Amino acid sequence: MKITDPHMDLQHFLNEVPLFSSIPHSQINKIASCFHILYLKKDSIIFKQGDLSDSMYIIRSGVVVISSERHDELLFQTELRRGDFFGEMALLSDLPRNAEARVTLDSTLFCLKKDDFETFLCTNKNIGLFLSRLYARRLSFDSEKQSAQHKAGFYTISATEPDLGLSHFLYSLSYHVSTESNKKVLIVEPHLELESIMRKFDLGIISCPDESLFDLLPPNIYERTDFHWFRHPSGFSVLQVDKGFNERLVSVLPLLLESLRYRYDLVVFSISHYFGNLEQQAVRLCNKNLLLINNTHRALRDVREKLKRLEETAGIGLERVRVGVSHLCGSKGIAREQLKRELNLSETPQIWVDRSDKAFNDQIDTEKRFPVKGARAVAREIAGVRIGIALGAGAARGWSHIGVLKVLQDEGIHIDMIAGTSMGALVGAIFAASGSIDHLKKHTIDLCTTKRLTRKRIFDYTFPLRGLLRGQKAMDLVATAIEHADFMDLLIPTYVVSVDILKGEEVLLETGDVATAVRSSLSLPAIFSPVRHQERWLVDGGLLNPLPVNILEQKGADKIIAVCVENQGPAVRQTSRSPGIMEVISRTVAIVHGRATSGFAQKSDIVIYPDVQGFAWDDFHKGKVLMQRGISACEEVLQEIKALV
Repeated sequence: MKITDPHMDLQHFLNEVPLFSSIPHSQINKIASCFHILYLKKDSIIFKQGDLSDSMYIIRSGVVVISSERHDELLFQTELRRGDFFGEMALLSDLPRNAEARVTLDSTLFCLKKDDFETFLCTNKNIGLFLSRLYARRLSFDSEKQSAQHKAGFYTISATEPDLGLSHFLYSLSYHVSTESNKKVLIVEPHLELESIMRKFDLGIISCPDESLFDLLPPNIYERTDFHWFRHPSGFSVLQVDKGFNERLVSVLPLLLESLRYRYDLVVFSISHYFGNLEQQAVRLCNKNLLLINNTHRALRDVREKLKRLEETAGIGLERVRVGVSHLCGSKGIAREQLKRELNLSETPQIWVDRSDKAFNDQIDTEKRFPVKGARAVAREIAGVRIGIALGAGAARGWSHIGVLKVLQDEGIHIDMIAGTSMGALVGAIFAASGSIDHLKKHTIDLCTTKRLTRKRIFDYTFPLRGLLRGQKAMDLVATAIEHADFMDLLIPTYVVSVDILKGEEVLLETGDVATAVRSSLSLPAIFSPVRHQERWLVDGGLLNPLPVNILEQKGADKIIAVCVENQGPAVRQTSRSPGIMEVISRTVAIVHGRATSGFAQKSDIVIYPDVQGFAWDDFHKGKVLMQRGISACEEVLQEIKALV
């Protein structure tokens, strides 16, 4: 049905824009009322390089080219189309436009003014998180180009109270950033620690690595003895500041940061649980502020107060404050989903410190465990090395996903997040529950070794009111394999794509019962009955998103591997009989998936195409062969993957 009301059209459109994908539908109406519409002809200039920044824009239709001028030469930067947004970074930085935006095809734009944009960010924290992750991924693409203009990322790490394992987390994080990337890491400790404590973390005394670091500081404000340097064998350094110099450092901290930013990739200020003048100055100046909290009921009030002070000091920005949980204090904590609601967080907080001997004894955790968690998970995010894998739709051909995952696991290439559609959702969810290929294979391929066993384990025919198959057996298979897990129980963060059949909208499932989410994503129309879930009627996610690369982008993956099992069109069976209804339906959907998949795959870094030609949608009993096809396809691009990561 054609939407003629411009306001209704905007609401409908915003639902489809990735930037707004995490906003509840109830809020979209309010957000839409803040935009106004611009109709621009070809060659119209939206803004010029150097103009003051007063708006951001979303493209409803048409094409906009962003270009910048350098040495009187106009340089092409990027071409933007429907659903793309631009102009928001200048609003956040409050700097003049660094590029020109020109319409190259008659365009309709939605415009949001600066004040409304800032209000929008303050009331929707997950938008800031989305933008933060998007820019991190963009920067990772341009890192080689920017090496000559290198600038550090500045972080603070604090805790709501002592004894939460802050030192364990801080030094473990720095170790993993150093060992999983080429980044130079410096920890600034404003509170002088004893040399014996530093030796406990395997930190040895070194002389100042670069005396020019303090050239910008007024010479009468400090002595060389105010600074103490340490280094860890993994490569990160620690700068301790003499206690008597703390307050004097407040006024000159911007100068010190200016010196550090060109010599280190990551500078982390350890401000413990204090919040004096120096700590507040560090929070205000740093890009990100990590807060380690105790999630017990007795601590909640203090957590709220500390979080409020941090957010007020940090100011408006791209998710300036992030929260993680320590399990070292208290015997019973608040569930993380409840914490998200109680503290108005943008996403469910991770567990940064778990109950382990190393955490209790303030030692660095150097193990490269898989699945990735704790300080290493945060480190991989900061280092920009998180790997996401998108597993596409494809019915039985999806067994080849297992072969790809096996090669990655055998090669020690650790997956940080998974997005799956249809069969990709089933394989991804079971793998995420255990992180084990043996477990995944045992609960999938090994259960369906013959057609008879496949019918017994997967096919449950019913009177075709909504579909030929009930889908209960498929859901039971998943539920058993993952031990009836909630998304919070999965060892690897996983995202499942489905479609609201009544509204024609893509639906991202990341909370609640995993088996039901997978079942909804599997619901190929007319074959499987649709599922009533989260107050929607849901069907196969492949109808709108057969290869969910964009979901991994939204969730902050730095490197994306996509596995496509329907790129070459549907399998063709050489037979003289006419195809049955299930084959007609499955082949029709496979054609749609195959045609659409290439567009989704373009945003990934590497696409793996297992050779699944000749396999039908219901060849579940050919799992071993299909798994081997996945192994072979992954091995063909293994060197590219290793170079990528």
